[in-house]
Amino acid sequence: MTAKESLNYLYSLIPKGIKLGLQNISTVLAEIGDPQLKIPSIHIAGTNGKGSTAAFCESILRNAGYRVGLYTSPHLIHFSERIQINRVPLPEHEMANLITRLKGVVEKLEIPITFFEFGTAMAFLYFSEQKTDINIIEVGMGGRLDATSLCKGDISIITSISKDHISYLGNALEEIAFEKASIIKEGGTVFAVKGSKGVIEVINRVSDQKSADIHFLGDHFWVERTIHKTSSQSITYRNKNIRFENLELSLMGDFQADNAALAVAACLHHGDRTGKELSEQSIRKGLKTTSWCGRMEIISVQPTIILDIAHNPAAVKEMACSAQKLFSYARAIIVLGVMKDKPSHEILEILSNFADHFILVRPNQERSENPERLKEIISNYKIPCEVIETIPNAIRRVKQILRLDDIVCITGSI
Repeated sequence: MTAKESLNYLYSLIPKGIKLGLQNISTVLAEIGDPQLKIPSIHIAGTNGKGSTAAFCESILRNAGYRVGLYTSPHLIHFSERIQINRVPLPEHEMANLITRLKGVVEKLEIPITFFEFGTAMAFLYFSEQKTDINIIEVGMGGRLDATSLCKGDISIITSISKDHISYLGNALEEIAFEKASIIKEGGTVFAVKGSKGVIEVINRVSDQKSADIHFLGDHFWVERTIHKTSSQSITYRNKNIRFENLELSLMGDFQADNAALAVAACLHHGDRTGKELSEQSIRKGLKTTSWCGRMEIISVQPTIILDIAHNPAAVKEMACSAQKLFSYARAIIVLGVMKDKPSHEILEILSNFADHFILVRPNQERSENPERLKEIISNYKIPCEVIETIPNAIRRVKQILRLDDIVCITGSI
């Protein structure tokens, strides 16, 4: 198959939806030699911050001389972004080859497979054949029944936990925490944000059941925010043995300090385990040069324009707080589109304390929420609001009304 034909086949799997469970993907992986077990991984679960934490880990280890596989989802522009080695996206010819081969395996086994399962199998096979030293694997959804949970992830990271995907993961934080903490491997090591008392208890209980070592941010390692600028920030990281001051982060937002600390702790542990100690320089350079698009990404100043994929209440609150803290502005213009399964009332209530003007769009997805419904909710807050269905037209409208002292946040579902 050509690259275009192979991608068309891959995207044809999307209508099969999301199916949490490991039987089908396990069978496919066994058929191709269980590549997920051949290379050690750092496995990352959580509600928000998984991608940024994965990017920090990748950059630190790559700057320390490792050959690093990175598997994340979803992509922003092209599928190949999901599967990278040393931040080089999967080449088109490799992508077509992998899809063709795995399509043959799936058809031979006569096993139904989802889009995400297929992509995960591609990543494991590619990393194995390319002989990466370590893989950074981001969970797709949840953790316990996610296709990525089959990786050899003796080191786990659990980022902040809040409510999202409740139809799949449960409505209580403790239920969600259990799904995510279930990525912890027998005898492994986990680095986690503390969260609520109930969340802490769940993570501790799962760690005990797996005889895993648990390291909580704030108990076993610490981070302090030291400098805030509009284009960078600095932190001090310390554990019981070391202290790194003024580590510069290129990613913005207070929450990135926690993500960076999780990444540093996990990478230091990997270095200790392998006997390849990480230098302070590789950590400094890794954090400073980390890039991760669409996360408090500033694409313009005067006027300030931010891209941020805040698509659940916790993330929206973080984005709004960070923008208000970092920037001075006359008006905040929000360009927003979300999916039907998101808690729109809660998201809009948070944004109503930040926004001076809404432009509502309809993302190009079957699951996208009708912006007219969002407008009805916003009418309760007496904030100017327009519905402009297509995103390009919404951007044109922003240009018409924008003043140099405004801030624009383009946000919502990815």
